Amino acid sequence: MNESRSTHNRKESAGTRGFTVIEIAIVLLILAILTTLAVTAYTRYIDQTRVKQAIANIRVLEQAIKAFELENTRLPNSLDELAPIPFLDEQGKTIKQSPPFLDPYGNAFRYLNFANESSGWPNCRRDGADKPLSLDYDLYSMGADGVTAKKLNNPKSLDDILRARSGAFVDLAAKY
Repeated sequence: MNESRSTHNRKESAGTRGFTVIEIAIVLLILAILTTLAVTAYTRYIDQTRVKQAIANIRVLEQAIKAFELENTRLPNSLDELAPIPFLDEQGKTIKQSPPFLDPYGNAFRYLNFANESSGWPNCRRDGADKPLSLDYDLYSMGADGVTAKKLNNPKSLDDILRARSGAFVDLAAKY
């Protein structure tokens, strides 16, 4: 009788014992891994959304520059000459923005009218072969890091969102 009572007590204590430190550590490790994956995916989604927003707003700026050119028979000397423009915000809604026109990262879009440049366009953006990206003007966002360089093969330029080939290409510099 004593033996069955001892076995019964062991079963109760084993059932109410709880988790070991190793089991808790394994659960915490799994939660940490899942959280890391979720944060990484969310960050990638936000980055892609901002790139798409910058591309759309560069296209809107192109249209405004074209309208200015048609009205004034010249390209604007700077983006400050443009009227307020309906840009897309982070939720995809249209908002009117006046100069300076800000990219999704809070930095001003960059613009350079080549007509204001001396021969050879010394200040224009250039590809890896040292050729100008466009024949009319440069228009770009400095990307998430807010830093840029004239040449696209410079690591500082890879996250820039730019207009190239006179408007035939608008995307990340890393894709050019």
